[in-house]
This record gives sequence, structure tokens and C-alpha cells, in this order.
Amino acid sequence: MTMNTKRRQFLRTALVGSAAIGAYQVGEIALAGTPQLSRTLPEELSLPIRNAIYLGDWFVSWQSPYGGPDLIRCPYRTEGPFGPTQLHGTGPMTRALYRLYDRTKIADYKAAADRYAVFQMNTVRDSCEPHTDEEALRGTWRNLLSRAWVYGKALAPCYEEFRLHNSAEDAFDIKAYSIHRWLQKYRRPDSYFGIGYPSGSGPNETDGLFSCDLGEVGYGLVGLYNATKYKPALDDAIGLAHYFLTEWKAGSGEGIWSSQLGTWLVGPWSSGGGEHFTDQKHNTSAWIWSSYVCGDYLIRLRGLVQDPALRAAIDEKTVQALEWCYNACQFDDGAHGMFGRDDKWVGMSAAALLLYIALKRAGSLPAEVDQVYRPKARKTWQWLVENTRPETFPHDGYVRVNGTTTKKPPENIVWALAWTAEALLEGSAIFSS
Repeated sequence: MTMNTKRRQFLRTALVGSAAIGAYQVGEIALAGTPQLSRTLPEELSLPIRNAIYLGDWFVSWQSPYGGPDLIRCPYRTEGPFGPTQLHGTGPMTRALYRLYDRTKIADYKAAADRYAVFQMNTVRDSCEPHTDEEALRGTWRNLLSRAWVYGKALAPCYEEFRLHNSAEDAFDIKAYSIHRWLQKYRRPDSYFGIGYPSGSGPNETDGLFSCDLGEVGYGLVGLYNATKYKPALDDAIGLAHYFLTEWKAGSGEGIWSSQLGTWLVGPWSSGGGEHFTDQKHNTSAWIWSSYVCGDYLIRLRGLVQDPALRAAIDEKTVQALEWCYNACQFDDGAHGMFGRDDKWVGMSAAALLLYIALKRAGSLPAEVDQVYRPKARKTWQWLVENTRPETFPHDGYVRVNGTTTKKPPENIVWALAWTAEALLEGSAIFSS
């Protein structure tokens, strides 16, 4: 047992007894650690907003003074040398905290969002040439923090949202343009961009081309364009979109869409293993992670392009991805699994809701589809609100049903919780009536 593990266990034992979280008094908390914030909330705040604030206070309390997830206070930070995994949750927390600030005007949320954004932007770097994912540092192999998705997350939500909420501060403009330039090393003739690390040992697997990774790249490119109107970023976002609009073929990296499933595959190659996996294979499985991440990127891109064929293709794929989230993953009580009806995840339920809300706001959801899926989305909304109160929140946002998903890495739990906070905020406007 490491010293950090011992200290974490001590803090959890010492702090879990009774924690003041907003207006709540929590006797037995569902998330490890304890928020450091205590505030009385206005009585008129609805339950969903209160639940979102409950999560936002955790995000603030888990932050170190220098901006990242704290080594001790954050129970969802992987121990060991810092690498890409430890950055999984910072971007989603950044966006969720800015959304909380926009809704509540609680200054703690903006301050924490600013610090998380700056931390993420400061950690990424250009790798050496020729590109390699790791290098030795004093005898220890260290990741260079230069994978494509790391760049994507740094551009958006981090840079985009930081710039939106700090319009007079241009200190990170050059960094954003530099990240776009560094990203060009991943250009490929098939998928447009690669991800920068392998998915397996097969001849085609030197670059995994995971859909969720490249969805984050696309989201980042759209964010860079939104913040700067830098057209090369938009051109790249359009170029990359064709990977998500092209049908997958065995042995090819040109497309990742599966008409058989009705959403995006995890990856194009026959390898398996990875985050939350048990026995799933990349090119036969889909998951809500990609359905929402890729859909979110494409829906944002749709609003920036005029090509009717491209807009129609985006509408077709994103609506089908929504249908898959509900037809393949929704349990009878409204909760959602990850790869299907496997285990109930609060964050996957939130992601399915956020995809529905994004399509509604974009005007991309046909009336006949909405008629079928709005009741399903409302059922998910009701389950989410009921199961995100402090006294009902499942441990780590996970309810085991079949046990075919795992809770590794822990940073993804934070990512899912950030989506949950956003869904509670955004869903209040959609499902209030």
C-alpha cells in the first residue's frame, strides 16, 4: 500500500461521518471523500439543480491549488506517474463547472473551471520527431501527453470555454494555435486523423483510431473555430467528419459507422480490451461514450456548415445513434447501460439525455422520431433526478446488473459525473413541464 493510498483512506474515514453539502446533511455519502464547501441554497431551486450543485461541489473540492485533480482529496485519480489517463476528467469537469456557473453565478464554480482549464492546457506538449508516445525520463518511461484526444480536450472544452468566460484574457491563444499545429502530425489518408497510440499488435493496429478519441478531436476543432474563427480548424473538423459518416469495412480505417448497430463502433480493428471492457471487441461493439461524444461533435459542426448533403448525413447518423442509445441500452426503469443493457450507469443515462437535448436544440430531431423517443428520454430524466440525490446516489454512479463493465479507469467516473451535472442542468429546461 502506497503512502498516498494510506492518506486517502485516513481522510475518507475521518471525513465521511457527516458532510455539509449545500443545504444537505449527508449521513452516508455515495462518493468517496467529502466536499469542502457548505452553503445554504435558495429554497426555490429545483431538485435537479440542487443535485447538479451537489456534484459541482465535489468537483471543486477535488481540485488541487494548482488546478488539477488533487493527489489526496480526489479519490478518482489513478496513482503513479502522470499520464493521459489522469486528464480524462479535467475537461468534462471544466465544462460542467462553467455550465454550473452560468446557471447559478456561484463564483466558486468559475474559479475552479478556470483552474481546471489552465491545468489541462498547460500539461499538453508537442512530442519529438518522429512522433513517439513515450520517452525515458531519469530511467522511467513517461507519456509525452501529446495524443490526439489530449489536444482535442485542451482545445475544447478547455480553451473554448476559458476564452468564452474570460474574453479579455488572450494568454492561451498562441497555445491553442500551437496545439492545432501539433495535431497535424496525426494526419492520415484514411481516417483524416489518427489517435497516436495502438489498439493491439495486429498489422493495422499501430493506431487504434478509436471513435471516442477522434470525436474529442473533432469537438476540439469545432471549439477552436468557435473561439477564433480560424478556418483551418473548421476545415479539419469537416475533413474528420467523413470518418464518422463512412461505413466501417473490415481491415479499413476509412470509416467507423456501423449500419448493423445503428451507431459508431468503438474502433475499426479486431482487438479488444480497454477502459470499462471485459470481453468486448472494438469492431463489433458500440458504447454510449462514442454515441454521445461523436454525436456532440457532429451536431456542433452541423451548425457551422452549409453543405446540405453533409448536414443531412450528420442528421441521419446522430438521430440513429440516439435511437441506439435507447433501443439497445435503456433498462425498463429508465437507466442506461454502457455497451447495451449491461450495468446501470448514472453517467451513461446522462449522456443519452444530453444527446437527445442536443438534437432537439439543433432542430435535427424529426417530429415522428421525437414522438417515440421523448417519453423514453423523460423516463431516463426521471430516473436520473431520483438517483442523483445525496441519499440515493449509487456508489461511483454505478449499479451492477450483469457485471460486464468495469469501473476502470477511475477518472472516467469523474467524466461521467460531469455529464450527469450537465444533464441535470440542461434537462430542467426540457422536461420541466
